[in-house]
Amino acid sequence: MMSDKTRRPQVGEHIYYRTFGSSVRYVMVTDVYDNVKNGRAGFDCVDSGGETYWGYDDQIIRYPEKVENRGKYERNN
Repeated sequence: MMSDKTRRPQVGEHIYYRTFGSSVRYVMVTDVYDNVKNGRAGFDCVDSGGETYWGYDDQIIRYPEKVENRGKYERNN
């Protein structure tokens, strides 16, 4: 599913988002905030290698997974 600008990410959900450097990351959302920085809504996330990041909701470009698959992410430690 492509990004819906009115939709908010949910904890445990996988998303694709575009970084400020223009690369795309596939991550799992670990926290959601109404004000992550500068008064904008955003999220914390982790990639499959265990690296943590944060982003703004408007950077999300795709919500690819179905609801029943949420939370089935395995972290590689």
